[in-house]
Amino acid sequence: MGDTRTYSGSMEIALAGVGRMGSAIAERLRAAGHRLSLYDPVLSPGGEVKESLAAAARGAEIVFLSLPDAAAVESSLAGLIEAHPPLVVDLTSSLPETTRKVAAELARLGVAFVDCPLSGGVAGARAGTLTAMAGGDPELLERIRPVLAAFASTIRWAGPLGAGHATKALNNALSAVSLIGTAELLVTAASYGVGEEEAVRAVNEGPARSQNSEVKYPRDVLPRSYAAGFSAGLMEKDVATALAIGAAHAVPMPFLSGALVTWREATRAMGAGADFTRVHAVIAARSAGRPSSREGFSLDVMCRALAALNLIAVREVLRIAQAEGLDRARLLEIVNTSTGRSEATRSAGAGEVDGRALAQARDLAARAGVWAPLTELGALLSAGSAGLVGEGPRR
Repeated sequence: MGDTRTYSGSMEIALAGVGRMGSAIAERLRAAGHRLSLYDPVLSPGGEVKESLAAAARGAEIVFLSLPDAAAVESSLAGLIEAHPPLVVDLTSSLPETTRKVAAELARLGVAFVDCPLSGGVAGARAGTLTAMAGGDPELLERIRPVLAAFASTIRWAGPLGAGHATKALNNALSAVSLIGTAELLVTAASYGVGEEEAVRAVNEGPARSQNSEVKYPRDVLPRSYAAGFSAGLMEKDVATALAIGAAHAVPMPFLSGALVTWREATRAMGAGADFTRVHAVIAARSAGRPSSREGFSLDVMCRALAALNLIAVREVLRIAQAEGLDRARLLEIVNTSTGRSEATRSAGAGEVDGRALAQARDLAARAGVWAPLTELGALLSAGSAGLVGEGPRR
């Protein structure tokens, strides 16, 4: 039988992984009245902090994992087997394959498992406004919803085991594209003397709009605070996970593959621990200078090109999702409440890829000496073959 207990009220909770995100989640759980046992190999035992994962998990009603990657989740298996708690909820951005493997091992002991990665960064964790994307038993998700609500204001069922992790990776791949693409537009526009606030306002008034342009650019990029609370290294890992899911199903991903190459290059420049919004600073630092006038520049062209980049990315993501067996409508519903949202996700990938705008934007960036790898790749793909940028949604 599956897990049937009720998860409500003050509970004994173990949390493995007490980094920036884990610490913020722990604070929210304490504030909700839960009693915590913590484990992190970098922390010295004492008080809430236990000497091992097994020690923290022993006696816990729920064990949360907030670990660096799928390998760390697999490494936690021995401690979980030793403690055999009733329920493990994996908040890690992990691989669906690892999720299913670990869940199967624990199921033999009667331990329930839910993959429940989060979107919204450390700031969202502190505010309790994270989006949780859960895979596994939907009835179990409803029973643990009161506990998740301590740190997540949006809690969505993504599908069977592994669907949460797949959804998170695909969401973040979309976020990475819009973050880079908006930076390319902003730096190019600034090189032609366009004010940054004017450029962001133009993006947000049309089809290039995204969660990044509406939230992170005004809050974290324009003031140069670069403090969204999510690292460049973690974003690189999540985009790589999305590509690994697609590769396992032999899905063509020329654009997202280029986005990963770009993100890796930017991460080397800013450091894996840097806030991921600092990708704008990397692109700005590689700008060769500013043209003498705005002659020939069109902010509308740049916005149409950015909208095309988001559309190409959405179509590749939807092909990966279909191959992985994710429900298309459910995926888009979750993404549209999260950081991967754009007008392209809201339209479910409908519309035409504006290849002409991409070519013009590429030329404008080149004239200004701006590093714009996604714009260049988008122009190349849209010019080379309609099949490379995908077709609109099937009716």
